[in-house]
Order: sequence, then structure tokens, then C-alpha cells
Amino acid sequence: MEKTIGQIIKEKRAEKGLTQEQLAEILHVTGQAVSKWERDESVPDVTLLKPLAKALGTTVGELLGEGTMETTRVDPETVDLSKMLLKIHVDSKGGDKVRVNFPVSVLMMLTENEELMNMILSGKGGMFKNIDFNQILKLVTLGVMGKLVEVESADGDVVGIWVE
Repeated sequence: MEKTIGQIIKEKRAEKGLTQEQLAEILHVTGQAVSKWERDESVPDVTLLKPLAKALGTTVGELLGEGTMETTRVDPETVDLSKMLLKIHVDSKGGDKVRVNFPVSVLMMLTENEELMNMILSGKGGMFKNIDFNQILKLVTLGVMGKLVEVESADGDVVGIWVE
């Protein structure tokens, strides 16, 4: 049985150690509003979903019941690396969104050619300069799949890296 948005809010709020009143204060709503959400008597306004997700340390998708992509480990002998994708998502605080899908086979080729790798890493804006592709490739060859990392910078930019 899928959880309701109210159940998810209540669970995430408790995990963060927040009271209903504290969450309400963060979102500039009443404690009664948060209580109604958690009892599934009402739902948060759509304009509150992003701030609510941020306050609860989750995503809007997870609030809406889409779940999270967990990191898993598979037998590397059974995985065809040529069919795997490395996905990098960057959401800037300014609203820019970048979505890059690298076939793992291309990543393998790049990590073997330092000159080509440096050219890619220093490209437009240097958005990939702090990603250790060699480490990611090691994880993939060990059979690690799914969401590898999600980081929010002090500037509010969010970067997520998955392997599927």
C-alpha cells in the first residue's frame, strides 16, 4: 500500500526532529495546516512543495509518492556495462537545469584518455571538473548501481549522479 502525502510529511518531519509548529514556521503556515496535511484532511499548496521538500530533506517526487532510487549492488559479472548509463542532473538555484546521460562505455573510453578527459572537464563552465569519473567507474565495475550521490551546494545548486 502506497503512503499518502500526509504520511510521508509526518515521517520526514519526525526524521528531521521537527515539530509541526517548527515546520509551519519554516513554511510560513500555521501549525494547524501542517496537522491537517499529516492527517490527510488537506494537502499543501503546490507553491509550498519545493520549500516543503527542502525543509524535510527530500524531493518533491518523494513527497508525491514517487519513492527514491536506492543504491544497489549487483553481480558485476552479470551486468553489461555497454548498456549502462551514467546520469548527471544539475539543478541550479537560479532555475537552470542540466541533464547529461553518458553511456558507461564512453566513460570508460574517457578515463583511458587523459587528454580527452581534460578537454571534457574543462569545457563550458567546467561543470564536471569536480566529478571523479575514475571513482565512479570503479563503483560501476564493482556492481554499484542506482543513485550514487546527491549534493546540495552552499549556493543552493543540487547535483545528482545515478548509474542505470
